[in-house]
Amino acid sequence: MKIEVRKFSSEPKNFSLKLKENDFDIRVNGSICRLSNGLLKIDSKIVGNINLICDRSGEEFVEELNRDIILFAKDGIWNNNHEDSDFDVIEFFDSFIDLISVFLGEVESIKLEYHIKGE
Repeated sequence: MKIEVRKFSSEPKNFSLKLKENDFDIRVNGSICRLSNGLLKIDSKIVGNINLICDRSGEEFVEELNRDIILFAKDGIWNNNHEDSDFDVIEFFDSFIDLISVFLGEVESIKLEYHIKGE
């Protein structure tokens, strides 16, 4: 789902995605708005199931996700000139933000975390 960046304003615009592959089945609901510094703020919730590998036993298990995720994105290069800005920014360069790609990246980040079955 690619959306042109100029369509966003300071008024939040809602979105909903369903992402399903062999090892996960999730739904993402959220909103996007443009901040005064030109960043896009993506305020979202990921709900669903993901297959993970236990880092202790090596066994595969299913974890139920219910996470609030806040992301920031910028069309172009983000220059972090403020010392109090301690967050990552997703940069893209074609005036379109691809929400599917962004949240597939978030799923991959979740998979790379340390997971213990039953905890």
